[in-house]
Amino acid sequence: MADSLPDAIANRMVVLGRVRSAVGLAGWVKVESYTDPPDNILKYRVWQLSSESGINRVWRPIKWMQHRWSGSELQMQMEGVTERNGADLLRNMDVGVMRCELPPPAAGEFYRDDLLGLTAYSSNGELLGQLDHYQDSPAHAYMVLRGIDKDSKACEHFVPLAKGRVTKVDFEQRVMTLDWTLDWI
Repeated sequence: MADSLPDAIANRMVVLGRVRSAVGLAGWVKVESYTDPPDNILKYRVWQLSSESGINRVWRPIKWMQHRWSGSELQMQMEGVTERNGADLLRNMDVGVMRCELPPPAAGEFYRDDLLGLTAYSSNGELLGQLDHYQDSPAHAYMVLRGIDKDSKACEHFVPLAKGRVTKVDFEQRVMTLDWTLDWI
């Protein structure tokens, strides 16, 4: 099936938050959740933690035992962490889960990370470039495509990520179709 996830995506780690700092003396930590709403991060009882970056980073599983809210701040206690020094060791670690653990997106919607690396074409077949990363702005996010301009020079195209912009995705072929054209750049 053209829209099913290949193993390389399904078995990838997705970052859902970050451990910020220790709280108190009993081993609790402050966690910044990137999920919307923020308490969706609590749906995953076993987290993967990593302090590294890059594609070959090492993740280690850890189970959270308790959580509490202090205003809008999420505080957690992890299994085996019972004092402040242990909590300090978790500072600035990313919190992740396997992509296959996330619920499937609604029809016609996609997780942003699933689209990274796909080659983008316009609806009339014009090559736009490869999705390299996203750039957030106050108004909305942009897809940053590495491609070529009309003079065949390497460049980056910033395509607004708006509802309906991604019209078709084929994960097997590693391509997507966008409601966009080079004339609009």
